[in-house]
Amino acid sequence: MIIRLLAAVAGGLAMWLANEPVGWWVFAFIGLALLWLAVRGRGVAAGFGLAWVWGFAFFLPLFHWATEASGTILAQIALAAVEAVYIGVLGSVWALIARFDRMENLRPTARTTIQILLAVFTWLAMEQLRSAWPFGGMPWGTLGFALVDSPLVRFAPYGSTVLVGGLGVVIALLLAMTIRMTFLGATLAVVSVLGLVILPVIVPIGANAPATMNIAVVQGNIPEDGAKNRALTVTQNHAEATRTLLAESTITPDLIVWPESSSDRDVRRDGQAGEIVFGLVDEFGIPLVMGTQEYVDGGRYNDVLVIEPQVGVTDRYSKQHPVPFGEYVPYRDFFRNFTPAVDLVGTDMLAGEEPANVFVQIGQSAVNLAVPICFEVAYNEIVAQSVNNGAQLIVVPTNNASFKETGLSAQQFAMSRFRAIEHQRTVIQVSTSGITGVINSHGQIAYETKLFTQDARVIQVGLHEDTTIATRTAEVRVVVIYILGAASAMVAGVVAFSSRDRGRS
Repeated sequence: MIIRLLAAVAGGLAMWLANEPVGWWVFAFIGLALLWLAVRGRGVAAGFGLAWVWGFAFFLPLFHWATEASGTILAQIALAAVEAVYIGVLGSVWALIARFDRMENLRPTARTTIQILLAVFTWLAMEQLRSAWPFGGMPWGTLGFALVDSPLVRFAPYGSTVLVGGLGVVIALLLAMTIRMTFLGATLAVVSVLGLVILPVIVPIGANAPATMNIAVVQGNIPEDGAKNRALTVTQNHAEATRTLLAESTITPDLIVWPESSSDRDVRRDGQAGEIVFGLVDEFGIPLVMGTQEYVDGGRYNDVLVIEPQVGVTDRYSKQHPVPFGEYVPYRDFFRNFTPAVDLVGTDMLAGEEPANVFVQIGQSAVNLAVPICFEVAYNEIVAQSVNNGAQLIVVPTNNASFKETGLSAQQFAMSRFRAIEHQRTVIQVSTSGITGVINSHGQIAYETKLFTQDARVIQVGLHEDTTIATRTAEVRVVVIYILGAASAMVAGVVAFSSRDRGRS
């Protein structure tokens, strides 16, 4: 049992190493293989416990940023412990799937194939459920994002994180099962793994852009903690960086983009903030897309505004998926019994109801932008919906200042890179303090900033029209995965318990 426990811990840590900021994607296969080996041959309860340990060892370091943002390690521990429950349930199911080894009436190849398919479908259903429930879910740590640097990411336009992650599970389980195979079977398994890893390099990704535009991308940076008028200073930083860029650039941009919370004061109501922003837009005659807050009775909205010269605000998107315990606190009175940290979120953020699209008038044309805010880039359906609605470019406004030097910014940038390949769109991630960067539809990084620096530049980006299979099938894919996952779990349960009954007779 000690060996299995150590395998679970090592597997979880290996999966963490596969994710940013380390990014050793090969370790994802090692981590999953160790999870299978840890639970294989164990009962349902032991499978849950070992898999929960695997999940906790993975999520605890992955969510290091939760301590920085909340000021208490309890947030990091609680988040890791809850997310590990999903892995624990999966471990129970995988322990049942492993009992197919007892089905001597099936050929070894058939048993292996069935086990891998059932394990893949249950893994994907677990990830999907974890990304949706409770409180809208937490997709951080999705396997597909860890594989963004691997050849498997070339399948993203055909099946998003589902196809990329599913193939990752196949590779991991083939490796894990070689220890019980004959020499010929193990050889075939290794050859299959090598084929799955190498052959994707011939799969084309990206698309030619029928049109381009020049965009000024501005990371204004933030003042030091405790600075006077901190919120207004952030806005001033972005305005000053923009002015400097426009004065020095030989290219006049068609559009300026600022990050989420580039003005925590509502520029529509606050005179000082409004004067800075609207004055800048009118002075240079260039539209601006920027993030601000709107405070209303009962809460606040996290908005992306389109501001056009001499016109003002012409479009708006309100974040539809606020982060629980980060931007709003569900059941505040209950959770206050455990920690006063819940009151660090003084005003709960309300959810918007419209898709993440805004329109900007550029000359005679209206450009459709997808603008998923911050964590929303992690949600398959939010980004796919906005691209299906005609978005030609994806802009991800984010404010990572609260997460300081942790790995969150790099993890988020990996997700933006994945979305660029998946939807064959240029993606601009623009942050107050980093990481800001531009990724083309081939997944190539045009530029990337460092953390806590001021950076602004004009860059030419492509505008795309065509949609990928992954984009078009986003909604139906959710239903299919839940059906396949539930069916796989039921088959595993029925076969496992029927084989137990036969063993007793």
